[in-house]
Amino acid sequence: MKIVVVGAGKIGFTLTQYLTREGHDVTVIDRNPDRIGMINTTLDAISISGPVDIELLRLAGADKADLLIAATNSDESNILCCMMGRKLGSGHTIARVRQQDHYDTVMLLREELGLSLTINPELNAAQEISRVLRFPSAAKVEPFAKGQAELVEFKLAEGNPLCGTALKNYHNRFGRGTLICAVRRGDQVSTPDGEFVPQAGDSVSVVGAPRHIHALFKDLAIFKKSAKSVMIVGGGYIGMYLSRQLLGMGIRVKLVERDETKCQRLKAQLPRADVLCFDGSRPDLLEEEGLRSADAFVAVTGSDEINIILGAYARSVGVGKAIAKANEDHLIGLAESFGLEEPIQPKVLTAQQVIRYVRSVVNASDSSGVEQLRRILDGKLEVLEFRAGASSPVVGTPLRQMSLRPGVRVAAIIREGKCLIPGGDDEIRAGDGVLAVTTQRGLSRLEDILKG
Repeated sequence: MKIVVVGAGKIGFTLTQYLTREGHDVTVIDRNPDRIGMINTTLDAISISGPVDIELLRLAGADKADLLIAATNSDESNILCCMMGRKLGSGHTIARVRQQDHYDTVMLLREELGLSLTINPELNAAQEISRVLRFPSAAKVEPFAKGQAELVEFKLAEGNPLCGTALKNYHNRFGRGTLICAVRRGDQVSTPDGEFVPQAGDSVSVVGAPRHIHALFKDLAIFKKSAKSVMIVGGGYIGMYLSRQLLGMGIRVKLVERDETKCQRLKAQLPRADVLCFDGSRPDLLEEEGLRSADAFVAVTGSDEINIILGAYARSVGVGKAIAKANEDHLIGLAESFGLEEPIQPKVLTAQQVIRYVRSVVNASDSSGVEQLRRILDGKLEVLEFRAGASSPVVGTPLRQMSLRPGVRVAAIIREGKCLIPGGDDEIRAGDGVLAVTTQRGLSRLEDILKG
């Protein structure tokens, strides 16, 4: 596809990075020459510097583009840019919209505005965090098939019953209705076979119906109930969105923000939250406000470093679940060295959302195209959800007779609202949802799981 990206900040840069990896022809526009220089030196994309107007969009090829993405920091500019793109002839348009009132209005008027998709990185991050807080035993929870299946990542501690158990014996002991579909050991990520033996320190990804995953965690004695009280540091968009979601789930929220003006606005927006105005980077003040008694702690300030340090401190004083936001890739390893799970990265979550949309457009005429895509284990594996069309060559063949690509595993089949963990004798039927886990890149149709 020919794609124009307007805005080369964190979101725009990451989108361009992902899209070029997928093999798309990308042109980037930004008024900041330094950002354009970064694109030129690091990515395989065309870049143009200057303020966005009709002529610059035309110069970038928006009149012939399959997709235009407006990802600047201004909601109004993004909406206007998409409207100009549609007027020029862009096939699809995506606008980044951050503010709650703007987002609600744009969602209501999306057809009238000609928008194909609206992205909100802060809302995406808040939704990701709230999923994890509903299941605090896990590092990540990825929903598939409208919640009928989940992929849950967790780290094996010393003494976990999985340690030392070959996966061929997994279902004899526990895990009925689930499948260990991916493992990270150090820097190595794999889709393990039956001979694989998990060890302490491994990050394990399990797929299954939610009730079966809950049962597995109870069998492993690592199940924790959903958080009932959460302390959040950072009253920006993520903190506001997350507080609203948690309050709606009946969870008590303490929201810490240092800016007095922002605090007053948050108190008006979140009357049921306990909004506290002080410097949340001070552990002594957090302790005075009950940090140790919180079920979970979330750091979403504008500083990745402060978020990681605060998260590590919360873990050190016994808070059961600590989550930090960190957009900078080089800080992910630092967070894990401090004992934190993988930080939330809004730019990555948004890039994955856009990639899912782009692949769905590419495969719009194919009944076996990608319905959902998630990247797991530091982005080294993809989990893809397909819908099996009647004409797909994988339909009606037992899995053991399929010649799958290396690094591809069929993890689950969704049939008539149920999540099935398939064995070698099981077949994919027309209409089934299929979850495939792979180290490969660019799979866009169900038949791509087969060797060429």
